[in-house]
Amino acid sequence: MKISIYFTFLLPLNIIAAETVNYPAPLTLFTQQGGEVVSSFKAPANMTGYIANFQNETITLYVTGDEKYLFTGPLMDAEGNSVGEEKLNAYVNGPKAVKNWQALENSHWVRDGSASAKRIVYTFTDPNCPYCKQLWHKARPWVDSGKVQIRHILVGILKADSLGKAAAILSADNPEEQLKKLAGSGLFQSIKPIENPEKKIRDKLINNYKTMLSLGARATPATFYLNANGEFNKQIGLPPESILADIFTPNDGK
Repeated sequence: MKISIYFTFLLPLNIIAAETVNYPAPLTLFTQQGGEVVSSFKAPANMTGYIANFQNETITLYVTGDEKYLFTGPLMDAEGNSVGEEKLNAYVNGPKAVKNWQALENSHWVRDGSASAKRIVYTFTDPNCPYCKQLWHKARPWVDSGKVQIRHILVGILKADSLGKAAAILSADNPEEQLKKLAGSGLFQSIKPIENPEKKIRDKLINNYKTMLSLGARATPATFYLNANGEFNKQIGLPPESILADIFTPNDGK
């Protein structure tokens, strides 16, 4: 998945304030089912197009001129062009990308690497995830260079004791050293879980998981980064060797 975070608005968008708009009946039903309408645009045949978020995906919707019918998906013209594609990309490549990166920044993460490293990579990590451990080791050359920091957003989803193990790391006097010790030595499995984490720690882990879901990730590791072109990317699962450099190489290419 590649989206640019550099261009906040690529095309003019009519951003909708939901509380001030009287939607057509089909669109009202869509919002009642959990959909979020973010912009509108003129479409062919007297229709109105909408850009919307639904179940962590961004989609295009079209309402007919009589406002009685709604359909979703690509609307193609006679030349095979998708009518709403540019509008969709304008939102995904701009406001949504910025919002997603801010959500990562605001999550409860544990740093691996130098705090002064300008290259930042976020990854969702479960203490019981074997692929998270592999990713840790594969990232060593870049992290050890001092130019890359990985921000591990801890979650507890894989096993019954995952939450307790994640809580044990977050509750440590020095979570960064605890993470380094456990991941670096392959001792994730030996973490003694906290059976009843304090509410503050539990809330942090729950919020991390909500952030993970909001970004469309359902498995760990789930890694998010900006590539050399400033494009916001996500990689679900253990990244293949072919894209490790894309993930971890600092923006100066060194």
